[in-house]
Amino acid sequence: MPSPPPPRRSTARSLLLLPREPVDIALLPTTRLSPADIDAIWGLYSRYFEARAEGFEQRVRQLPEVALFRTREGTLVGLAGVDVQRVRHDGRSTTVMYTGPLLVDERYRRQNLPLVLGVRLFLRAKLRRPFERVDWLFGAASYKSYALLPRNLAEFWPRRDQPTPPATAAYMDFLGRARFGEDWQPARGVVGVSTPLRPETAPIDERRRADPDIAFFESANAGHRKGEMLLCLCPMTLANWTHVAKNFVRRRRDVRARGRSMRRHGAALRPSLTSHTPA
Repeated sequence: MPSPPPPRRSTARSLLLLPREPVDIALLPTTRLSPADIDAIWGLYSRYFEARAEGFEQRVRQLPEVALFRTREGTLVGLAGVDVQRVRHDGRSTTVMYTGPLLVDERYRRQNLPLVLGVRLFLRAKLRRPFERVDWLFGAASYKSYALLPRNLAEFWPRRDQPTPPATAAYMDFLGRARFGEDWQPARGVVGVSTPLRPETAPIDERRRADPDIAFFESANAGHRKGEMLLCLCPMTLANWTHVAKNFVRRRRDVRARGRSMRRHGAALRPSLTSHTPA
């Protein structure tokens, strides 16, 4: 019997130069979520947050869409609430892709699934309005969420190496007030949602604190352990996507170089291992 063909790589994965991975991302209206979907979402969410089961389903359905990351066997390994809206600010219309708490099982975090979702939402927005600006807005609840930005993008806010420009800060304030109302704290740039992280979720120890980007996140969002989120804005410009692609090309080159080095090292060891075999 012929072997089955390898899984096809999505357009988003192709643009990000990602290898084929056995995880699919389904974008669903929250009105279509089944009781089994809600149970799976709760199971994953409650692993990382000290959430209350009471009213959880209503909170999930507050956003119009949800992205579910599932293995081919159907296991939920990641999720994000999604709300894409058009806004008008300072005389300009923009499509804003908002993603709510974005979770990925630690075993799958090297697959860059949040960026795959970002590409997919970006392409969908551009197909609808090719010439309109697209921004990505999200709240970073842990340093792992925030680290996605300096490790992959060229332009994002806030950042450690320069202050947020006044016009961008005013735009973020506009988006924060519209999205979060009284929970938005403009002076600090954070959203108080009061869903604490579990003690074992993304702790910042001294080794991690030595990373200047992680240290910046901890300073900017000192209340992240108790559930505050740092509001982040990423303009989805060609320059940013070019930077993403270059990073992935570099990382794949590094991985292949390490693989070649390991194979050469293994080949060099084999003669020495066999030369001492007893007669």
